[in-house]
Amino acid sequence: MWEHEGCEAVGTTEVAAPVTPADLTGCRHRRVLNRAVSSGRVSAELTSGAVIDRAVGRCRSRWRREAVAAALPRSPRFGERLVPTRVDVTDDDTAEEQTLEALAAGTRLIVGGRLADGALACDIDLLVRTDSGSGPATDMTYMPVAVTGHTVSAKTTTRSAGVRVVDVAVLGLARPVPVGLKHRSTPVDSQKVAVAHVLLEVLGLGSGDVGFIGADLTQCLVIPAERVVPGLVRALEAPVPDEPTRVRECGTCEFHNHCRARLLQTGDLSLMLPGDRAARWRERGIDTLAELATADGGETSALATAWLAGVGYLRRPLRRWIVRTDLWCGHPFRMPERLVDGEVPMADELADAVEIDVDMEAHPSRGTFLWGTFDGSVYRSFTDFGSAGDGGRHVASFWTWLSARRAAAAREGRACRVYCYSQQGENHWLRHYAGRYGGTTYPLDDGREAIMPSLDEVNEFLASDHWVDVFGLVRTAVAANSSLGLKAMAPLAGFTFSQEDVDGRVAVGLFEVAVGGDGAAASAAQRTLERYNADDCFATAAVRNWLRRGAPGIPALSQPLDWV
Repeated sequence: MWEHEGCEAVGTTEVAAPVTPADLTGCRHRRVLNRAVSSGRVSAELTSGAVIDRAVGRCRSRWRREAVAAALPRSPRFGERLVPTRVDVTDDDTAEEQTLEALAAGTRLIVGGRLADGALACDIDLLVRTDSGSGPATDMTYMPVAVTGHTVSAKTTTRSAGVRVVDVAVLGLARPVPVGLKHRSTPVDSQKVAVAHVLLEVLGLGSGDVGFIGADLTQCLVIPAERVVPGLVRALEAPVPDEPTRVRECGTCEFHNHCRARLLQTGDLSLMLPGDRAARWRERGIDTLAELATADGGETSALATAWLAGVGYLRRPLRRWIVRTDLWCGHPFRMPERLVDGEVPMADELADAVEIDVDMEAHPSRGTFLWGTFDGSVYRSFTDFGSAGDGGRHVASFWTWLSARRAAAAREGRACRVYCYSQQGENHWLRHYAGRYGGTTYPLDDGREAIMPSLDEVNEFLASDHWVDVFGLVRTAVAANSSLGLKAMAPLAGFTFSQEDVDGRVAVGLFEVAVGGDGAAASAAQRTLERYNADDCFATAAVRNWLRRGAPGIPALSQPLDWV
């Protein structure tokens, strides 16, 4: 099954190339194209932005690996004789040989190793000896560890069997201990440690465990290898596609134009239904958008017709969503007898409401650093741009201000609603800070105090009618074959972003400049982040008001579309 993908042209001879973890994740057809570039049959096209993004990603990955390497133990623990011997594999040309020599010598920590057996190959961030011996021995065992920017664990009320943690500062010296966490897997990380474990097993050195060092660079999460090996087996058994299909990675792929041209020639279903979303239609023998448009597929067929007409969004029947009370601050919907163009229904009910739009920015290893609010007239930000972090002070300040606004509305008998666009991030971080700092009191600059809520208080608010997800409203109202994200929907509502070149990934980089750059650069980065956050608050307000007007500007689902 790997004959087509696992070959590289060398003169006129096809030489089998080993399968790597990168070959087993994401777009499998991309690996075929990568290996066809050297023959000149395919050209890679990368935009300057993509080149920069990849360079930044490589720099961050290198920084994480270097930070972990610097934190590894260098001397025995007090009272113990086990010495943390270490080898750093630095020569790429001889990496495999260096790794094998370090393994044969019984080295406790091998940094940047490479394992291969002809069919499989893997670069692995760390190989950690897990037995208690020193020097070469017949019973040596090693655990592969991946260093990643992903979050590798999540809290759980019950201990997951086999999930343990060990401090990076004692890797190779201490045994991992059980914790109340569960493993959060990502294919790229799981395949890396799975391949490395299998190759260690071939050498007779597998420990039965694999490890992950994620956003918290001080801890290594350890799980049984049996959790990741089945995924490797499935990936190896899956056929490599000879033809492209659209997947999530396509937008940033250097072969995007090459594959899209081929997909457009056939009108492939994945142009509208990427990845596995097209599976059930393919099972019915429907492989093209033209076939889907004429099938009895209801809304999906209508969307296929729209796609062929160049239309990205369709408005679902108003009666299905305009009456939702969460769109109207809890009031039952009442349609007036006559509306002026652009007028919002239920103006009297809404005039007495307190409506606040919220957006949050976070760094994967630091936590949140900005909570922004917009009450219809004023944007306020609650920030943490200190180099060491403020221990949740900015979150408590945000919560205290929001609680005061809600309490004032209740005293005045006014409805109060707090809106967010796709709440998962905000929900996660509110619970995180409440769970860690709940009840802590923080002095504010104006002499007042901010108090971090308890986890129960946060959960009560998040489950209430006062916390409204605008994305959920959009998803009910709009049928889409394009993104339903805020950046896509706000322009339909007539909103223009002032920070068009900033997205979540760029915001992370800006934050690192804001806390680590010189005075001018740090101040500029902070101002840009606040404008970016304010835009998202304003855009959220624009989208919900657009929905209240009936989502004008996009065709109704039942409207005929002449695409022929």
